[in-house]
Amino acid sequence: MTESELQQIQSIITNLEEKRWHIPYLSELENHEVFWPVFKSLSEEEKSNIKKIIDEYIVSKLDWMKTKWWLLFKRFYEIDPDLFWKFRDLNEKEENVENSEFQETWKKVEQEIFKLEGILTERMFKQEKGLDKVVWSFYNIVYSFFPRYGRIE
Repeated sequence: MTESELQQIQSIITNLEEKRWHIPYLSELENHEVFWPVFKSLSEEEKSNIKKIIDEYIVSKLDWMKTKWWLLFKRFYEIDPDLFWKFRDLNEKEENVENSEFQETWKKVEQEIFKLEGILTERMFKQEKGLDKVVWSFYNIVYSFFPRYGRIE
């Protein structure tokens, strides 16, 4: 893959994230209203490379942001990267929401996210101003990596 192709793909990922409020999956690129012909025509090796690019984008995004809520979310990734990637993969398809593996994994993720939310807000409960904004910002991060996070049975 050439450097210009790599930059184009990263640009597409960034633009789709901004438009859809979550980091896209390869399947979303393959079904995109404009880019689908390019992504559908890729070989399996090229698709594997695209998935790696998306994964690298995720890791770089975690390293890039430095707000307290980003750092806490990054802590979740660092504490249990296997759980992070498993749940990220399970969030790719809508039909996964109904399977027991999604539900069981979601419960584990929810426990960790709830702990981090508690750390984030522990000193803010006496303040009325700002608490909602902080919690909302934190969960926006969660949903950007796990678009089906709230989709539980």
